[in-house]
Parts: sequence; C-alpha cells; structure tokens
Amino acid sequence: MSGAPTIGVVVPTWNRPEEAAACAAALARADHPRRFTVVVDSGSRPPARAALAAALADADRTSIVALDENRGFAGAVNAGLREAFGRGADAVLVLNDDATAAPDVLTTLAAVLRSRPDAGILAPRVLDEPSGREVSRGERVVVPLLCLPRTWLRVRGAAARPYDVTGVLGVAFLVTRACWEAVGPLAEPFFAYYEEVDYCLRARAAGFRIVVVPAASVRHAGFRGFAGGFTPLAAYLKARNLPLLARRHAGVLDWLVFAPTYAALVLASALGYALRGGAGILPALARGVADALRARSGPPPAALFHPN
Repeated sequence: MSGAPTIGVVVPTWNRPEEAAACAAALARADHPRRFTVVVDSGSRPPARAALAAALADADRTSIVALDENRGFAGAVNAGLREAFGRGADAVLVLNDDATAAPDVLTTLAAVLRSRPDAGILAPRVLDEPSGREVSRGERVVVPLLCLPRTWLRVRGAAARPYDVTGVLGVAFLVTRACWEAVGPLAEPFFAYYEEVDYCLRARAAGFRIVVVPAASVRHAGFRGFAGGFTPLAAYLKARNLPLLARRHAGVLDWLVFAPTYAALVLASALGYALRGGAGILPALARGVADALRARSGPPPAALFHPN
C-alpha cells in the first residue's frame, strides 16, 4: 500500500437522524486526507429519513445509502461495506451512530494499518460518552465463556502501543479490504448483537490478527447489557443470538460450559428486571430463549419494534 490509505467510514442508523448527523459531523473534522463517510439508513420511517437527508445535505464527503427495509445492524453494515469497498477504500471503519470519533482516529488507525499487514481488524479504545471513562481496550473472546459478563473478560492495562486481542466491540472497528474479501460480510442472521463477535472469530480462523490501537479513541453513548438498560427488542435479540453464536463456533466440550452459564445469565437477568419493575422485558427474554431453542434467526418479531 503506497501513500496514505483511503479509509471509508460506515455509519448504520435506524430512525435516529440526529445521532447519525452528529456522528457524521464529528467525522467531517477528521484529519485524515483520504476519507469518506457512508451513512446507511436501514429502513427508517419517512420523517426520520427526510430529517437525515436534510441534516447531511451539505456534510463533507458524506453520502447516504437508503435501504428499503430494516436489515438490522449486520445488514446495514454489509450494505455500507459493499459501497465503501466498491468506491476504492483500502479499509473501512464501522462506527455506531451514537459514537463520536476523535479527529485523529482515522490517521492513527491508518498508520498502524500500514505497519501491520497481518491485521484484518483494527479498533480504537472505546470511552463512555457521559463520563469519559474507558469501557473497552479489547475483548477476550473465549467460546465457552461467551455468557460471562463481558466486563469480566475485557483487556486491562495501560499499554500505549498497538497489541493483539481476540475480539473488539462492535461500536467501532476497522476492516481491511483483505479481510473483507477473505472472510466476507457480517452474518445477517444475527440481525443485531453479537455479529461482531462472530466476525472476530471468523477473521481469526482465516488467519487475520485483531489489533487494538490505544492511541485512537471514540466515545459511545449507548451501552446496554443484560444487567440493565434493555429494550424488549434488545432483550429478545441478545437472548436469541448467544446460542446462535455458540452453534456456529462451539465444540462439544464448549457446550458443557456454555449451556449452564447461558441459563444462569437469562434467569439472573429475568429476576433482576422483575425486582426492578421491568416486567415488560420478561416476555421478550422468554421469546428470545424459545426462538434460540428453535434455532430461529433473522429479523425479530415485528411486535418488538418500537422506534423512537
């Protein structure tokens, strides 16, 4: 790769024009000279789609890909990756619409990209938007331990130089062209949640390294986990998709650990929501577990969609 690489940025969004516009505005301040942004509207309602188009009408080096239906995070990202790589990007940063990239993120990632041809995925540190505290500087992805709280398995320390990890958050991760061509798109059966874990496992299986670049950072405002902050849609998808992930990657011995920890996770979550008055989450959790047992994947039930 000669000269500065061309980096595309893909921002998937659904009925959140203000967040997507703010994300794109931060990217417009990026100091990397060869960049462009693709905002993928995944079947938003007409008012939200019109608001997004108006907000991005004069945005610097930003275009919109409008999908006819909501294809979830995975489908929207895939549409954006195809567009960005089709436009000649050497690598593409996938960025949540409620994340804010520092101006030097692309330049910092690009410098490491040139020095690590074995890397298929690179990621910045992820910070919490309100507090500024560090949320993730890489994940330890161990198949039988997928149901343990992710905070227990996160990489710790204060390393300043790039280092290898086994997984990263889906909030912000850069995919190289070589990785995209070898590994392919994100798995759309997940729709949303855990598709980035699946992609990291697939990239590693294909021989690519996953590298965290601590000098680069993004802020993210939308963290949700089993312990709190769920919507019914998120509760359903997370309960359903963990077994989907295990079916793709777990061996027989892995299931001996995964199955009881999955059951414990769901039961603890249900109890916690019931005690806190969040009983509305319980039917979604139950339906997610039922669909997981039936090996159902793809778009969630329409009744769970409640856009803002």
